[in-house]
Amino acid sequence: MVVQFQSSKRVPRTFGARARARTRRCVRTSEAAGRPRPAGAPLGVRAGLALLTVALLLACHALAAGAQSLPERSGASPLSGRSLGHVGTAAGSGSEGEAARRIALAGAGAGLEGALGGDYRVGPGDSLAVGIWGPSPISYPLVVTMEGTVIVPSVGELAVDGVTLREARERIRQALLTHFHDVEITISLIGLRRFQVHVLGQVTYPGTYLATGADRVSASVGWAGDFLPSASQRNILVMAGDSVRTHADLFAFLRRGIDVNNPRLQDGDIVYVPYARQRFSVQGAVNDPGTFEYLSGDRFSDAVSFAGGLAADAFPDTIEVARYLGPDRHPVRFFVIAGGGIVPARARDAQHVPPVIGRFPVRDLADRGAPAHIFADFALAPDDIIFVRAIPEYRIKRLVEIEGEVVYPGKYPINEGETRLSDVIRRAGGVTDEAFLREATLIRREAVRLEDKEFERLKKIPAADMTEDEYEYFKLRSRENRGLMIVDFHALLEEGDTSQDLRLRHGDLVSIPKLRDFVSVLGMVASPGNVIFEEELSAEDYLARAGGYAEKADRGKTRVIRAATGEWVSLGEVSELEAGDTIWVPEKPERDYWALFKDVIQVTTQIVTIYLVVDTAVSNN
Repeated sequence: MVVQFQSSKRVPRTFGARARARTRRCVRTSEAAGRPRPAGAPLGVRAGLALLTVALLLACHALAAGAQSLPERSGASPLSGRSLGHVGTAAGSGSEGEAARRIALAGAGAGLEGALGGDYRVGPGDSLAVGIWGPSPISYPLVVTMEGTVIVPSVGELAVDGVTLREARERIRQALLTHFHDVEITISLIGLRRFQVHVLGQVTYPGTYLATGADRVSASVGWAGDFLPSASQRNILVMAGDSVRTHADLFAFLRRGIDVNNPRLQDGDIVYVPYARQRFSVQGAVNDPGTFEYLSGDRFSDAVSFAGGLAADAFPDTIEVARYLGPDRHPVRFFVIAGGGIVPARARDAQHVPPVIGRFPVRDLADRGAPAHIFADFALAPDDIIFVRAIPEYRIKRLVEIEGEVVYPGKYPINEGETRLSDVIRRAGGVTDEAFLREATLIRREAVRLEDKEFERLKKIPAADMTEDEYEYFKLRSRENRGLMIVDFHALLEEGDTSQDLRLRHGDLVSIPKLRDFVSVLGMVASPGNVIFEEELSAEDYLARAGGYAEKADRGKTRVIRAATGEWVSLGEVSELEAGDTIWVPEKPERDYWALFKDVIQVTTQIVTIYLVVDTAVSNN
């Protein structure tokens, strides 16, 4: 791999020089503070000097760390001046580079999972602090050199590259004890080194990144912009040189949180993400059904775990497995029995039943108090299909909704085929005083979802191309309130007519509007609007209160629209009105009498012409 470095946004030399000068002055001050004092110095003074020395060391380390990390906060990387230390194939300029910079990720070593243990491996760039506590306390920092050694004052050079922190402490302690006696020696890790790791393969931005020994493989994949759709998340190779150091299974880590599936990074690691090759699937009553990547060694218990375990509606007694033995399209099938073994589905499948290699428990979420089901465990094979049956109609929530003028609107559970309309209205607290029962409706949403293929076809055809019957059907269906059930709420609730008390079904919507205490007079009247309803008033009285007919009103076509049914009735057929009814007065159509006269003359002329032609022909014969 060719690694390209860019020189944009490099740290100015003057800044680095000033930072190094401050660090050197600070170290010299701490060393001067830690020099042996005359034997007669009071113990309190010596203890105070020791504390001052430690404080100066910590301040020096914080100053050095700040000087190193400050350029990164401004968008530059110590490695190449690019965000998050990103180098290599993903260019730092252009749309891809901008996308990489927008990824919200923690930088290398930006946060620790916890205190680092003695198994941390020391390498070039790590910072240690040595404290020699005795009559004359001494403390000083040690930095692992590029050759992997530490230079210990009064002792010399010690090799610590690649050894654990525990072993490095012991080497330094034993070397110091040859020069100091009757003292306590402490050695602490105070700064993490940074090193390059290469993230390659099926990631969004393959390239080279900066990491620390506290970072894991999952962090490096995140810096590279996450997996591509075809990437293997379970067979990630972590290589050191030409050999594979270890493998990472990030899918298992994310599902189970086991650190062994997500190892820590080391100097120069190559994290290679290959293509996903083989898969198996878990379907049915599990919490996360789907297809999962297969690795050699996967077990039936792993598949159940990856799918999130059995769902609450699972039928756990028997789990079916289909296995393909070759290119044949017909798989062999067998059943895993709870509390038992593995049973073939057919006699000819018996020879292909896998051997039992263990057992594992599965909890029944539907009955938390029940003991766990024990299943036989066996090795999976590529393309296995695991199917968990569901309990039919398990705890199906059958609900209806009631809205509008009831005391407690909302959704209510029902027993389908038993619960009636009046039962739900009663449970909702009954209707309010302002309920307008004549316009109340019951919508069966199940009927709304039914597809009318003929109506859908007619919607795509221009009206001019329809036959007369098709056009009439289209008009009627367009005006229809789909799903409306014919119910007389007034007869049901006010008169006790039980024939209107329908049995409800899941998804039904009961809507009870607010009372309308007026009659609407619309169209060609002097003052169209709403007139307060009074039982003794006739349709002509309401028209009079609206100012009477307008000049262009077509009085003979005046209609009354019933609020309860939506029916259009001629004015002369209406004996009395009800609250909410509407009186509609249309406008007289415009007539062009001159055009009509011309049409009559033209038709008359044509008739006369035809008569003369016929008469002439008859006379000639």
